[in-house]
Amino acid sequence: MKKIFQLILCGAVLAGAASCNKYLDIVPKGQKIPQTFEDYKALLGSTKAHTFDFTSQAVVANEWYTIQTAQATQSFAMINYNWKEGIDRLQYVLTDMTYSDAYAAIFVYNVLINHVASATTGTATQKAELIAQARVCRALHYFNLVNTYAKTYNPSTAATDPGVMINVNDDMEQTLNQSSVKEVYDFVIREATQTIQDLPVTSMNGYYATKGAAYALLARVYMFQRDYAKAAEAADNALKQNNTLFDYVKYYNDNKTLADGNSPGINVPLIDFSNPENYVFNHGGGTNQSQGYYITGYLKASDSVLYDKGDARLKVNFAVRTVSSEAILSYRRNDKPNMSGLRTPEVYYIKAECLARAGNMQEAMEVLNTVRRKRIITAFYSDVTATTEAEAIAKIRREMRCEYRGAGMMYLDYRRFNMDPVYKTTLTKTEGTTTYSIAPDSYIWIMPFSATSIAYGEGRLVQNSK
Repeated sequence: MKKIFQLILCGAVLAGAASCNKYLDIVPKGQKIPQTFEDYKALLGSTKAHTFDFTSQAVVANEWYTIQTAQATQSFAMINYNWKEGIDRLQYVLTDMTYSDAYAAIFVYNVLINHVASATTGTATQKAELIAQARVCRALHYFNLVNTYAKTYNPSTAATDPGVMINVNDDMEQTLNQSSVKEVYDFVIREATQTIQDLPVTSMNGYYATKGAAYALLARVYMFQRDYAKAAEAADNALKQNNTLFDYVKYYNDNKTLADGNSPGINVPLIDFSNPENYVFNHGGGTNQSQGYYITGYLKASDSVLYDKGDARLKVNFAVRTVSSEAILSYRRNDKPNMSGLRTPEVYYIKAECLARAGNMQEAMEVLNTVRRKRIITAFYSDVTATTEAEAIAKIRREMRCEYRGAGMMYLDYRRFNMDPVYKTTLTKTEGTTTYSIAPDSYIWIMPFSATSIAYGEGRLVQNSK
């Protein structure tokens, strides 16, 4: 299948690059295009079809700490990290792998969706299932794109706020136009809803989406639209398909000697790709496919208080190190994290928040504690409680940060709450002797399109940030 991708990835930047031949028109010597059902299934089972890079977004949300010596370098990352609105970011964004890799994956999905029906092998049922899986993956990529490069969904302006280009074809010479934020959301909801009947309850691995993936994606989308009733229903439906939680406590106990040690890099049994929590799996970039966040995933040592005492995630994932005379915690578990896919913990947090917003604090905390019992070592565990909505939501968001640090989920969480009239807030931090802040409506929350992307848009892609 590697040769297939040599053809497909000519569409990586954006469908519409006329220099590439139409994918199915020409078969170069020594290369092949998909013909059998197995060929198409292998397309969906590639890392190239399951990568969405949340690195820059996680930097904006300060999901990881950047040591002081590294902050002295002026760069796109440091502008984002310290929220420097006075500096033009566009000069640093000539190309953008997050954007181009996402559209490369979308091009793969489009080839599969549009042509698997004519595969020389496979039943109609098998083909319908594979198409549905590709459509859910494509919808998830569009959700991630619109929540990276456009304004957060606002019901009063979404119909006119510029979003991203929606491409559902594999014609390299087509002309695309920029869709509105509302149009992208409508597309994602439609794709997820229409595919449920053809999706399986379980699949061979995390690259092949399940019914739970469609419901989990709908739950996330409805949360961004602040339609908590629909989000709660979708979350319940997702958990009916798969409510499994990975037992971090058992994982810690099984690897206690390594976890209690301070090795900067440990190869405890890999869990993420085969994790039973996965609805659908996406890598977070080329580096993260092979070694997790090792080397660059830092926390201030003082930030260990963000985790409960006895949190197995902290013990397994982090080691104390000194870097440039700073005491830090570094991510140390070499694994393949599901960074931009969908997992069951998020759906539990969504359900808990919906319950809290409906006034059911006790039920909300019980849902949250269901996750915590699999995360906090038994000797240190105690249930959390809340008596007000604000208290409940604060505890849910804290737990989410412990679960998803570095995966871009904090970024998505901030973006969603930046539109909440009750909970939106200006973030403030101190780095060295300098204090920085970022308002809920800061353009820094939106990634700018690269110069290359704008050029390929040929005037049809307008810049949403700066």
